[in-house]
Amino acid sequence: MDIRQLRYFISVAEEGNFSRAAERLHISQPPLSQQIKALEASLRVTLFVRGRHGARLTRAGEALLVRARSIVSDCDSVEKFVRRVADGLEGYLRIGIINSVMYGPLPRTMHAFQKHHPAVEWTLHELLPDRQADALVRGQIDVGFACNASSRDELKSILVYPQPLVVALSAQHPLASKRSSLSLSALADESFVLLNTQSPVMRDVLSACMRDGFHPRVLHESIDPETVLSLVGAGVGVSVLPQSLSTTPRENVAFVPIKAPSLSADLYATIRRDDALPALDRFLALLAQVTEEWRSELTARQDDDG
Repeated sequence: MDIRQLRYFISVAEEGNFSRAAERLHISQPPLSQQIKALEASLRVTLFVRGRHGARLTRAGEALLVRARSIVSDCDSVEKFVRRVADGLEGYLRIGIINSVMYGPLPRTMHAFQKHHPAVEWTLHELLPDRQADALVRGQIDVGFACNASSRDELKSILVYPQPLVVALSAQHPLASKRSSLSLSALADESFVLLNTQSPVMRDVLSACMRDGFHPRVLHESIDPETVLSLVGAGVGVSVLPQSLSTTPRENVAFVPIKAPSLSADLYATIRRDDALPALDRFLALLAQVTEEWRSELTARQDDDG
């Protein structure tokens, strides 16, 4: 018994006639009759009483008709669902993030994606970049967003947008108003409040400080950008942060460009090389569109401030 035989059986049962059922199915009558006979043989029952005036269901045929309709309906639903998943219109995405990426275009993309693709569920997983890479390889997440590209052979990183680093200081700090940009060496005597120093970007910052001749005095580190910015605003210390964290105005924090061309916090999306996830393709395409709009808005805002 297969799904085609059940479809043929339903057609004959509803038409009450093999000829009309064959016309409805767009096949000739002999193959239809053969398939019904094969179905009866596999079930070891007679499904129709055949006569001059058509085909009438037996009790066994009546019982099968109820189940056959349900089975065919379920198969149709499964087929539609699988096709929608293959088209990226249904399914789920598991997204790895670091906290700082939630200050850029990613949250706006998630909102738009949820609106336009409500049948695709997504979950967020807060993981440092190294743990994102491990989770991707193990199939625990589908994409990771962090400020570094992966060098692992089984992964591929895509640049979402380039992003410089900025110095964050209390608005009352003497360096906040006197300079249009700052070098790391200008911060040699300052106390630092940093994002997690195990992240690749922060490790690069610490290494750059030591190349500039000083070992930064780190008073506190946190995985939460809000904690870092609150401490900076209170004058506890200075920080070096991705530019996206400066896009939300703060009265007590000043952001100054940094003179360190080798340092950046470019945002990358990292995926598995061998994956084919249509929903993820749709998400990344939408992210590219939203990111372009976000960067245009940021540029316009900077021009207005200038």
